[in-house]
Amino acid sequence: MNLLIHAGGQARISELSMKRSTAMSIAELLQDKGVLKITKEVRVRLKPTQTGLNCIDLGLPEERLLKELIAKEGKLNIEDLAPLQIFKEPNELNVAVGEARKQGWIRIHRVGPTTTVELVEQEPEYELGRVLREISRSLPSREEIGKDTRAQLIRRGLVAEEESVGLLLSLDEIGKGIAEGKIGILEEITTLSRELLESGRWKKAKIKSYDVTASPPKAFPGKLQPYAEFLDEVREILVGMGFEEVKGPYVEAEFWNFDALFQPQDHPAREIHSSYVLSVPKQAEIRDLDLVSRVKEVHETGCNTGSSGWRYKWSFDVARRLVLRTQTTAVSIRTIAKRQELPLKIFSIDHVFRPDVLDRVHSMDFLQCEGVVMAEDLNTRHMLGFLASLAMELGFKKEEIRFKPGYFPFTEPSAEAHVKHKRLGWVEALGAGMFRPEVLAPCGFDAETIGALAWGIGIGRLAMARLGIGDIRELHSKDLAWLREFKGRR
Repeated sequence: MNLLIHAGGQARISELSMKRSTAMSIAELLQDKGVLKITKEVRVRLKPTQTGLNCIDLGLPEERLLKELIAKEGKLNIEDLAPLQIFKEPNELNVAVGEARKQGWIRIHRVGPTTTVELVEQEPEYELGRVLREISRSLPSREEIGKDTRAQLIRRGLVAEEESVGLLLSLDEIGKGIAEGKIGILEEITTLSRELLESGRWKKAKIKSYDVTASPPKAFPGKLQPYAEFLDEVREILVGMGFEEVKGPYVEAEFWNFDALFQPQDHPAREIHSSYVLSVPKQAEIRDLDLVSRVKEVHETGCNTGSSGWRYKWSFDVARRLVLRTQTTAVSIRTIAKRQELPLKIFSIDHVFRPDVLDRVHSMDFLQCEGVVMAEDLNTRHMLGFLASLAMELGFKKEEIRFKPGYFPFTEPSAEAHVKHKRLGWVEALGAGMFRPEVLAPCGFDAETIGALAWGIGIGRLAMARLGIGDIRELHSKDLAWLREFKGRR
Protein backbone atom coordinates (compact mmCIF):
# COMPACT_ATOMS: atom_id res chain seq x y z
CA MET A 1 0.00 0.00 0.00
CA ASN A 2 2.80 2.38 0.96
CA LEU A 3 4.66 1.54 -2.25
CA LEU A 4 1.59 2.47 -4.31
CA ILE A 5 1.23 5.79 -2.47
CA HIS A 6 4.91 6.71 -2.97
CA ALA A 7 4.88 5.49 -6.60
CA GLY A 8 2.05 7.84 -7.53
CA GLY A 9 -0.74 5.28 -7.22
CA GLN A 10 0.61 2.58 -9.56
CA ALA A 11 3.16 -0.26 -9.28
CA ARG A 12 3.84 -3.61 -10.86
CA ILE A 13 3.54 -6.63 -8.61
CA SER A 14 7.03 -7.75 -9.68
CA GLU A 15 8.41 -4.56 -8.07
CA LEU A 16 7.11 -5.43 -4.59
CA SER A 17 9.69 -6.59 -2.03
CA MET A 18 7.77 -9.72 -1.04
CA LYS A 19 6.95 -13.14 -2.46
CA ARG A 20 4.58 -13.03 -5.43
CA SER A 21 2.12 -15.42 -3.75
CA THR A 22 1.98 -13.23 -0.61
CA ALA A 23 1.64 -10.06 -2.65
CA MET A 24 -1.19 -11.55 -4.74
CA SER A 25 -3.07 -12.69 -1.65
CA ILE A 26 -2.91 -9.21 -0.09
CA ALA A 27 -3.69 -7.46 -3.40
CA GLU A 28 -6.78 -9.60 -4.01
CA LEU A 29 -7.99 -8.89 -0.46
CA LEU A 30 -7.54 -5.12 -0.97
CA GLN A 31 -9.24 -5.35 -4.36
CA ASP A 32 -12.28 -7.01 -2.73
CA LYS A 33 -12.42 -4.06 -0.31
CA GLY A 34 -12.25 -1.52 -3.14
CA VAL A 35 -8.83 -0.18 -2.09
CA LEU A 36 -7.00 -1.07 -5.28
CA LYS A 37 -7.52 -2.82 -8.57
CA ILE A 38 -5.43 -5.43 -10.36
CA THR A 39 -4.96 -5.08 -14.12
CA LYS A 40 -3.35 -7.60 -16.45
CA GLU A 41 -0.54 -6.06 -18.47
CA VAL A 42 0.48 -8.00 -21.58
CA ARG A 43 3.97 -7.16 -22.79
CA VAL A 44 5.72 -8.48 -25.88
CA ARG A 45 9.49 -8.47 -25.49
CA LEU A 46 12.22 -9.17 -28.02
CA LYS A 47 14.63 -11.93 -27.05
CA PRO A 48 17.68 -13.22 -28.99
CA THR A 49 17.36 -16.72 -30.44
CA GLN A 50 20.24 -19.20 -30.31
CA THR A 51 21.30 -17.95 -33.75
CA GLY A 52 21.18 -14.39 -32.44
CA LEU A 53 23.28 -15.30 -29.38
CA ASN A 54 25.89 -16.89 -31.65
CA CYS A 55 26.00 -13.70 -33.73
CA ILE A 56 26.39 -11.57 -30.60
CA ASP A 57 29.47 -13.61 -29.67
CA LEU A 58 30.98 -13.84 -33.18
CA GLY A 59 29.45 -10.85 -34.96
CA LEU A 60 26.86 -10.94 -37.74
CA PRO A 61 27.99 -12.84 -40.86
CA GLU A 62 28.35 -9.57 -42.84
CA GLU A 63 30.40 -8.04 -40.02
CA ARG A 64 32.73 -11.05 -40.05
CA LEU A 65 33.07 -10.79 -43.86
CA LEU A 66 33.90 -7.10 -43.59
CA LYS A 67 36.58 -7.77 -40.96
CA GLU A 68 38.13 -10.51 -43.12
CA LEU A 69 38.25 -8.26 -46.21
CA ILE A 70 39.93 -5.49 -44.21
CA ALA A 71 42.53 -8.01 -43.01
CA LYS A 72 43.11 -9.20 -46.64
CA GLU A 73 43.63 -5.68 -48.04
CA GLY A 74 40.09 -5.37 -49.38
CA LYS A 75 39.90 -8.20 -51.94
CA LEU A 76 39.19 -11.97 -51.91
CA ASN A 77 38.18 -14.59 -54.43
CA ILE A 78 34.76 -15.92 -53.44
CA GLU A 79 35.96 -19.54 -53.61
CA ASP A 80 38.52 -18.64 -50.91
CA LEU A 81 35.75 -17.53 -48.54
CA ALA A 82 33.97 -20.90 -48.23
CA PRO A 83 36.79 -22.72 -46.35
CA LEU A 84 37.24 -19.86 -43.85
CA GLN A 85 36.51 -20.73 -40.23
CA ILE A 86 34.65 -17.45 -39.71
CA PHE A 87 31.43 -18.98 -41.08
CA LYS A 88 30.00 -21.68 -38.79
CA GLU A 89 26.70 -22.46 -40.54
CA PRO A 90 26.28 -23.61 -44.19
CA ASN A 91 24.21 -20.58 -45.27
CA GLU A 92 26.21 -17.87 -43.46
CA LEU A 93 28.50 -17.13 -46.43
CA ASN A 94 25.51 -16.41 -48.71
CA VAL A 95 23.91 -14.25 -46.00
CA ALA A 96 27.18 -12.35 -45.45
CA VAL A 97 27.68 -11.58 -49.16
CA GLY A 98 24.02 -10.66 -49.70
CA GLU A 99 23.73 -8.36 -46.67
CA ALA A 100 27.12 -6.69 -47.19
CA ARG A 101 26.24 -6.02 -50.83
CA LYS A 102 22.85 -4.60 -49.78
CA GLN A 103 24.61 -2.21 -47.36
CA GLY A 104 26.95 -1.07 -50.17
CA TRP A 105 30.05 -2.33 -48.36
CA ILE A 106 31.26 -4.63 -51.16
CA ARG A 107 30.95 -5.20 -54.90
CA ILE A 108 31.24 -8.41 -56.88
CA HIS A 109 33.45 -8.77 -59.97
CA ARG A 110 33.13 -11.73 -62.34
CA VAL A 111 36.00 -12.27 -64.79
CA GLY A 112 35.72 -15.61 -66.56
CA PRO A 113 35.41 -18.40 -64.00
CA THR A 114 36.70 -16.18 -61.14
CA THR A 115 34.39 -14.17 -58.88
CA THR A 116 36.03 -11.53 -56.68
CA VAL A 117 34.62 -9.80 -53.60
CA GLU A 118 36.03 -6.25 -53.24
CA LEU A 119 35.68 -3.91 -50.25
CA VAL A 120 34.01 -0.58 -51.10
CA GLU A 121 33.31 1.00 -47.72
CA GLN A 122 34.23 0.28 -44.12
CA GLU A 123 31.31 0.63 -41.71
CA PRO A 124 32.67 1.56 -38.23
CA GLU A 125 29.47 0.53 -36.38
CA TYR A 126 26.70 -1.53 -37.91
CA GLU A 127 23.23 -0.44 -36.71
CA LEU A 128 21.69 -3.94 -36.91
CA GLY A 129 24.51 -5.46 -34.85
CA ARG A 130 24.29 -2.66 -32.30
CA VAL A 131 20.52 -3.17 -31.86
CA LEU A 132 20.94 -6.95 -31.55
CA ARG A 133 23.50 -6.52 -28.77
CA GLU A 134 21.28 -3.96 -27.02
CA ILE A 135 18.34 -6.40 -27.14
CA SER A 136 20.46 -9.08 -25.43
CA ARG A 137 21.21 -6.67 -22.57
CA SER A 138 17.78 -5.15 -21.89
CA LEU A 139 15.14 -7.41 -23.54
CA PRO A 140 13.12 -4.37 -24.70
CA SER A 141 9.45 -4.38 -25.64
CA ARG A 142 8.71 -4.62 -29.35
CA GLU A 143 7.60 -0.99 -29.44
CA GLU A 144 11.07 0.18 -28.34
CA ILE A 145 12.68 -1.11 -31.55
CA GLY A 146 12.01 0.44 -34.94
CA LYS A 147 9.54 -1.44 -37.12
CA ASP A 148 11.93 -2.06 -40.04
CA THR A 149 14.85 -3.11 -37.82
CA ARG A 150 12.57 -5.39 -35.78
CA ALA A 151 11.17 -7.02 -38.93
CA GLN A 152 14.69 -7.63 -40.29
CA LEU A 153 15.88 -9.21 -37.04
CA ILE A 154 12.85 -11.50 -36.89
CA ARG A 155 13.09 -12.41 -40.60
CA ARG A 156 16.71 -13.48 -40.17
CA GLY A 157 15.86 -15.54 -37.10
CA LEU A 158 18.06 -13.44 -34.82
CA VAL A 159 15.35 -12.51 -32.33
CA ALA A 160 11.92 -13.83 -31.39
CA GLU A 161 8.92 -12.19 -29.78
CA GLU A 162 8.13 -13.44 -26.30
CA GLU A 163 4.84 -12.59 -24.63
CA SER A 164 4.68 -12.09 -20.85
CA VAL A 165 1.77 -11.19 -18.62
CA GLY A 166 2.39 -8.87 -15.69
CA LEU A 167 0.03 -7.50 -13.07
CA LEU A 168 -0.33 -3.76 -12.52
CA LEU A 169 -1.66 -2.54 -9.16
CA SER A 170 -3.33 0.87 -8.97
CA LEU A 171 -5.20 2.68 -6.20
CA ASP A 172 -8.97 2.73 -6.49
CA GLU A 173 -11.19 5.53 -5.08
CA ILE A 174 -11.00 4.26 -1.48
CA GLY A 175 -7.26 3.74 -1.83
CA LYS A 176 -6.81 7.31 -3.09
CA GLY A 177 -8.89 8.55 -0.13
CA ILE A 178 -6.62 6.65 2.29
CA ALA A 179 -3.52 8.04 0.52
CA GLU A 180 -4.88 11.61 0.82
CA GLY A 181 -5.80 11.14 4.49
CA LYS A 182 -9.53 11.54 3.83
CA ILE A 183 -10.37 7.98 4.89
CA GLY A 184 -9.07 6.44 8.10
CA ILE A 185 -7.93 2.85 8.47
CA LEU A 186 -9.85 0.72 10.96
CA GLU A 187 -8.21 -2.38 12.40
CA GLU A 188 -10.07 -5.54 11.41
CA ILE A 189 -9.80 -8.49 13.77
CA THR A 190 -9.90 -11.99 12.33
CA THR A 191 -8.90 -13.86 15.51
CA LEU A 192 -9.71 -12.89 19.10
CA SER A 193 -6.69 -13.24 21.35
CA ARG A 194 -6.32 -13.04 25.11
CA GLU A 195 -4.42 -9.74 24.80
CA LEU A 196 -7.25 -8.16 22.74
CA LEU A 197 -9.85 -9.23 25.31
CA GLU A 198 -7.89 -8.10 28.37
CA SER A 199 -6.92 -4.74 26.85
CA GLY A 200 -10.38 -3.99 25.57
CA ARG A 201 -9.02 -3.12 22.10
CA TRP A 202 -11.57 -5.42 20.55
CA LYS A 203 -14.30 -2.87 21.41
CA LYS A 204 -12.82 -0.26 19.08
CA ALA A 205 -11.78 -2.64 16.32
CA LYS A 206 -13.91 -4.03 13.52
CA ILE A 207 -14.46 -7.77 13.80
CA LYS A 208 -14.39 -9.52 10.45
CA SER A 209 -17.73 -11.08 9.57
CA TYR A 210 -17.99 -14.65 8.34
CA ASP A 211 -20.70 -16.19 6.17
CA VAL A 212 -21.35 -19.50 7.91
CA THR A 213 -23.62 -20.58 5.00
CA ALA A 214 -20.86 -20.18 2.38
CA SER A 215 -19.47 -23.33 0.83
CA PRO A 216 -15.79 -24.06 1.48
CA PRO A 217 -13.39 -23.93 -1.48
CA LYS A 218 -13.44 -27.05 -3.61
CA ALA A 219 -10.55 -29.35 -2.79
CA PHE A 220 -9.03 -31.82 -5.23
CA PRO A 221 -7.04 -34.36 -3.22
CA GLY A 222 -4.57 -36.62 -4.98
CA LYS A 223 -6.04 -39.82 -6.38
CA LEU A 224 -5.16 -42.58 -8.80
CA GLN A 225 -5.75 -42.09 -12.52
CA PRO A 226 -9.02 -44.00 -13.25
CA TYR A 227 -7.54 -46.41 -15.79
CA ALA A 228 -4.48 -47.12 -13.61
CA GLU A 229 -6.82 -47.79 -10.66
CA PHE A 230 -8.90 -50.18 -12.79
CA LEU A 231 -5.76 -52.07 -13.91
CA ASP A 232 -4.61 -52.42 -10.30
CA GLU A 233 -8.02 -53.84 -9.42
CA VAL A 234 -7.79 -56.40 -12.25
CA ARG A 235 -4.33 -57.42 -10.99
CA GLU A 236 -5.66 -57.83 -7.46
CA ILE A 237 -8.56 -59.98 -8.70
CA LEU A 238 -6.29 -62.25 -10.74
CA VAL A 239 -3.74 -62.62 -7.96
CA GLY A 240 -6.63 -63.40 -5.62
CA MET A 241 -7.72 -66.14 -8.04
CA GLY A 242 -4.28 -67.73 -7.77
CA PHE A 243 -2.58 -66.21 -10.85
CA GLU A 244 1.06 -65.12 -11.11
CA GLU A 245 1.96 -62.04 -13.18
CA VAL A 246 4.67 -62.56 -15.84
CA LYS A 247 6.50 -60.11 -18.11
CA GLY A 248 8.10 -60.19 -21.56
CA PRO A 249 9.90 -57.88 -24.04
CA TYR A 250 8.13 -55.30 -26.23
CA VAL A 251 10.42 -56.15 -29.16
CA GLU A 252 9.78 -59.79 -29.94
CA ALA A 253 10.92 -62.44 -32.41
CA GLU A 254 8.19 -63.63 -34.76
CA PHE A 255 9.04 -67.11 -33.46
CA TRP A 256 7.44 -66.31 -30.09
CA ASN A 257 4.84 -63.87 -31.40
CA PHE A 258 3.56 -66.23 -34.14
CA ASP A 259 5.41 -69.50 -34.88
CA ALA A 260 5.38 -71.05 -31.42
CA LEU A 261 1.62 -70.32 -31.40
CA PHE A 262 1.16 -72.38 -34.60
CA GLN A 263 0.43 -69.30 -36.68
CA PRO A 264 1.59 -70.00 -40.28
CA GLN A 265 4.25 -67.80 -41.81
CA ASP A 266 1.93 -66.82 -44.69
CA HIS A 267 -0.89 -65.75 -42.35
CA PRO A 268 -2.26 -62.23 -43.18
CA ALA A 269 -1.64 -61.05 -39.60
CA ARG A 270 2.10 -61.39 -40.22
CA GLU A 271 2.13 -58.95 -43.12
CA ILE A 272 3.53 -55.46 -42.63
CA HIS A 273 0.05 -53.88 -42.33
CA SER A 274 -0.73 -55.91 -39.22
CA SER A 275 2.52 -55.60 -37.26
CA TYR A 276 5.42 -53.19 -36.85
CA VAL A 277 8.56 -54.84 -38.29
CA LEU A 278 11.96 -53.58 -37.10
CA SER A 279 14.48 -52.54 -39.73
CA VAL A 280 17.42 -52.42 -37.28
CA PRO A 281 18.20 -54.92 -35.87
CA LYS A 282 16.40 -57.29 -38.18
CA GLN A 283 16.82 -60.69 -36.51
CA ALA A 284 16.71 -62.14 -33.02
CA GLU A 285 19.00 -64.73 -31.49
CA ILE A 286 17.03 -67.86 -30.52
CA ARG A 287 19.13 -70.32 -28.52
CA ASP A 288 16.73 -73.24 -27.87
CA LEU A 289 17.31 -74.99 -31.19
CA ASP A 290 15.55 -78.18 -30.01
CA LEU A 291 12.34 -76.20 -29.50
CA VAL A 292 12.88 -74.51 -32.88
CA SER A 293 13.20 -77.95 -34.52
CA ARG A 294 9.97 -79.19 -32.89
CA VAL A 295 8.05 -76.04 -33.93
CA LYS A 296 9.37 -76.43 -37.49
CA GLU A 297 8.20 -80.07 -37.64
CA VAL A 298 4.73 -79.21 -36.31
CA HIS A 299 4.34 -76.48 -38.95
CA GLU A 300 5.46 -78.71 -41.80
CA THR A 301 3.95 -82.11 -40.90
CA GLY A 302 1.97 -81.79 -37.69
CA CYS A 303 4.41 -84.19 -36.02
CA ASN A 304 2.53 -86.54 -33.62
CA THR A 305 -0.36 -84.21 -32.80
CA GLY A 306 -2.95 -85.79 -35.11
CA SER A 307 -2.59 -82.80 -37.42
CA SER A 308 -1.03 -82.59 -40.87
CA GLY A 309 0.47 -79.16 -40.08
CA TRP A 310 0.37 -76.33 -42.59
CA ARG A 311 2.23 -78.27 -45.31
CA TYR A 312 4.77 -75.68 -46.34
CA LYS A 313 8.52 -75.19 -45.93
CA TRP A 314 9.03 -73.38 -42.66
CA SER A 315 11.71 -70.66 -42.60
CA PHE A 316 13.92 -70.03 -39.58
CA ASP A 317 14.92 -66.63 -41.06
CA VAL A 318 11.27 -65.50 -41.04
CA ALA A 319 10.85 -66.76 -37.47
CA ARG A 320 13.85 -64.69 -36.35
CA ARG A 321 12.46 -61.40 -37.69
CA LEU A 322 11.88 -58.78 -35.00
CA VAL A 323 8.53 -57.06 -34.52
CA LEU A 324 6.82 -55.00 -31.87
CA ARG A 325 4.75 -57.69 -30.20
CA THR A 326 1.14 -57.78 -31.35
CA GLN A 327 -0.15 -59.90 -28.48
CA THR A 328 0.85 -60.73 -24.92
CA THR A 329 0.29 -64.42 -25.77
CA ALA A 330 3.98 -64.23 -26.71
CA VAL A 331 4.70 -63.78 -22.99
CA SER A 332 2.50 -66.79 -22.15
CA ILE A 333 4.14 -69.18 -24.62
CA ARG A 334 7.62 -68.08 -23.48
CA THR A 335 6.63 -68.99 -19.90
CA ILE A 336 5.03 -72.33 -20.88
CA ALA A 337 8.14 -73.36 -22.87
CA LYS A 338 10.35 -72.57 -19.87
CA ARG A 339 8.26 -74.24 -17.12
CA GLN A 340 7.02 -77.80 -16.80
CA GLU A 341 5.35 -77.69 -13.36
CA LEU A 342 1.53 -78.00 -13.31
CA PRO A 343 -0.94 -76.62 -12.51
CA LEU A 344 0.13 -73.29 -14.06
CA LYS A 345 -1.82 -70.04 -13.73
CA ILE A 346 -0.15 -66.97 -15.25
CA PHE A 347 -1.26 -63.58 -16.55
CA SER A 348 0.27 -60.47 -18.10
CA ILE A 349 -1.04 -56.89 -18.35
CA ASP A 350 1.15 -54.98 -20.76
CA HIS A 351 1.47 -52.98 -24.01
CA VAL A 352 0.95 -54.45 -27.48
CA PHE A 353 1.32 -52.67 -30.81
CA ARG A 354 -0.64 -52.95 -34.07
CA PRO A 355 -0.83 -50.62 -37.11
CA ASP A 356 -4.43 -49.55 -36.65
CA VAL A 357 -6.50 -46.45 -37.33
CA LEU A 358 -7.02 -44.39 -34.20
CA ASP A 359 -10.69 -43.99 -33.32
CA ARG A 360 -12.88 -44.27 -30.24
CA VAL A 361 -12.35 -48.04 -29.86
CA HIS A 362 -8.98 -48.62 -31.64
CA SER A 363 -5.41 -47.54 -30.94
CA MET A 364 -1.93 -48.39 -32.27
CA ASP A 365 -0.54 -48.85 -28.74
CA PHE A 366 -2.89 -50.40 -26.22
CA LEU A 367 -2.88 -52.63 -23.16
CA GLN A 368 -3.86 -56.28 -23.25
CA CYS A 369 -4.55 -58.61 -20.36
CA GLU A 370 -3.58 -62.17 -21.25
CA GLY A 371 -3.44 -65.37 -19.26
CA VAL A 372 -3.18 -69.15 -19.29
CA VAL A 373 -4.54 -71.85 -17.00
CA MET A 374 -2.94 -75.28 -17.47
CA ALA A 375 -3.85 -78.44 -15.61
CA GLU A 376 -4.97 -81.99 -16.23
CA ASP A 377 -8.45 -82.54 -17.72
CA LEU A 378 -9.34 -78.87 -18.32
CA ASN A 379 -12.04 -78.41 -20.98
CA THR A 380 -14.30 -75.82 -22.63
CA ARG A 381 -16.80 -75.76 -19.76
CA HIS A 382 -14.02 -74.76 -17.39
CA MET A 383 -13.06 -72.01 -19.87
CA LEU A 384 -16.54 -70.45 -20.08
CA GLY A 385 -17.03 -70.71 -16.32
CA PHE A 386 -13.71 -68.96 -15.68
CA LEU A 387 -14.49 -66.12 -18.13
CA ALA A 388 -17.92 -65.52 -16.60
CA SER A 389 -16.42 -65.52 -13.08
CA LEU A 390 -13.74 -63.01 -14.10
CA ALA A 391 -16.27 -60.65 -15.72
CA MET A 392 -18.53 -60.78 -12.66
CA GLU A 393 -15.54 -60.17 -10.37
CA LEU A 394 -14.97 -57.01 -12.41
CA GLY A 395 -18.47 -55.82 -11.60
CA PHE A 396 -20.55 -56.95 -14.60
CA LYS A 397 -23.88 -58.62 -14.07
CA LYS A 398 -24.63 -62.00 -15.59
CA GLU A 399 -27.03 -60.47 -18.14
CA GLU A 400 -24.28 -58.03 -19.24
CA ILE A 401 -22.04 -60.88 -20.44
CA ARG A 402 -22.55 -63.12 -23.43
CA PHE A 403 -20.42 -65.54 -25.49
CA LYS A 404 -20.29 -66.55 -29.12
CA PRO A 405 -18.01 -68.92 -31.07
CA GLY A 406 -14.75 -67.38 -32.25
CA TYR A 407 -11.63 -68.23 -34.24
CA PHE A 408 -7.99 -67.84 -33.25
CA PRO A 409 -5.11 -69.60 -35.04
CA PHE A 410 -3.71 -71.17 -31.88
CA THR A 411 -6.86 -72.25 -29.98
CA GLU A 412 -9.66 -74.72 -30.72
CA PRO A 413 -12.43 -74.46 -29.64
CA SER A 414 -12.45 -70.66 -29.28
CA ALA A 415 -14.97 -68.15 -27.95
CA GLU A 416 -15.49 -64.40 -27.81
CA ALA A 417 -16.97 -62.65 -24.79
CA HIS A 418 -18.98 -59.43 -25.19
CA VAL A 419 -19.94 -57.00 -22.42
CA LYS A 420 -22.70 -54.40 -22.40
CA HIS A 421 -21.61 -50.76 -22.70
CA LYS A 422 -24.34 -48.25 -21.87
CA ARG A 423 -23.44 -46.03 -24.86
CA LEU A 424 -21.72 -48.34 -27.36
CA GLY A 425 -23.94 -51.39 -26.86
CA TRP A 426 -22.35 -54.85 -26.93
CA VAL A 427 -18.54 -54.56 -27.17
CA GLU A 428 -16.14 -57.45 -27.78
CA ALA A 429 -13.88 -57.41 -24.74
CA LEU A 430 -12.33 -60.85 -24.48
CA GLY A 431 -11.19 -63.78 -26.59
CA ALA A 432 -10.39 -67.22 -25.29
CA GLY A 433 -9.88 -70.83 -26.28
CA MET A 434 -8.12 -74.11 -25.55
CA PHE A 435 -4.54 -74.26 -26.84
CA ARG A 436 -4.23 -76.59 -29.83
CA PRO A 437 -2.03 -79.71 -29.53
CA GLU A 438 0.30 -78.11 -32.10
CA VAL A 439 1.05 -75.36 -29.54
CA LEU A 440 1.49 -77.63 -26.52
CA ALA A 441 3.41 -80.53 -28.10
CA PRO A 442 6.65 -78.64 -28.96
CA CYS A 443 6.72 -77.40 -25.34
CA GLY A 444 6.57 -81.00 -24.06
CA PHE A 445 2.88 -81.33 -23.08
CA ASP A 446 0.39 -83.98 -24.19
CA ALA A 447 -2.92 -82.35 -25.19
CA GLU A 448 -4.73 -85.66 -24.59
CA THR A 449 -4.27 -85.26 -20.83
CA ILE A 450 -3.37 -81.59 -20.35
CA GLY A 451 -5.82 -78.78 -20.98
CA ALA A 452 -4.57 -75.23 -21.49
CA LEU A 453 -7.09 -72.41 -21.32
CA ALA A 454 -5.73 -69.25 -22.97
CA TRP A 455 -7.57 -65.94 -22.68
CA GLY A 456 -6.91 -62.37 -23.73
CA ILE A 457 -8.81 -59.27 -22.66
CA GLY A 458 -8.98 -56.03 -24.61
CA ILE A 459 -8.56 -54.43 -21.21
CA GLY A 460 -9.08 -50.92 -22.61
CA ARG A 461 -12.52 -51.77 -23.96
CA LEU A 462 -13.42 -53.55 -20.73
CA ALA A 463 -12.35 -50.46 -18.80
CA MET A 464 -14.48 -48.27 -21.07
CA ALA A 465 -17.53 -50.37 -20.27
CA ARG A 466 -16.74 -50.49 -16.57
CA LEU A 467 -15.93 -46.76 -16.26
CA GLY A 468 -18.68 -45.56 -18.61
CA ILE A 469 -16.21 -43.98 -21.07
CA GLY A 470 -17.16 -43.73 -24.76
CA ASP A 471 -13.71 -43.10 -26.29
CA ILE A 472 -10.59 -45.20 -25.68
CA ARG A 473 -8.45 -42.04 -25.89
CA GLU A 474 -10.07 -40.78 -22.68
CA LEU A 475 -8.39 -43.62 -20.78
CA HIS A 476 -5.07 -41.76 -21.18
CA SER A 477 -6.54 -38.25 -20.92
CA LYS A 478 -4.35 -35.42 -19.56
CA ASP A 479 -7.40 -33.18 -19.13
CA LEU A 480 -6.98 -32.09 -15.52
CA ALA A 481 -10.61 -30.93 -15.19
CA TRP A 482 -11.89 -34.36 -16.35
CA LEU A 483 -9.50 -36.23 -14.05
CA ARG A 484 -10.55 -34.10 -11.08
CA GLU A 485 -14.29 -34.43 -11.71
CA PHE A 486 -14.30 -38.12 -12.67
CA LYS A 487 -16.75 -39.82 -10.32
CA GLY A 488 -15.23 -43.28 -10.47
CA ARG A 489 -16.57 -46.67 -11.50
CA ARG A 490 -20.25 -47.08 -12.19
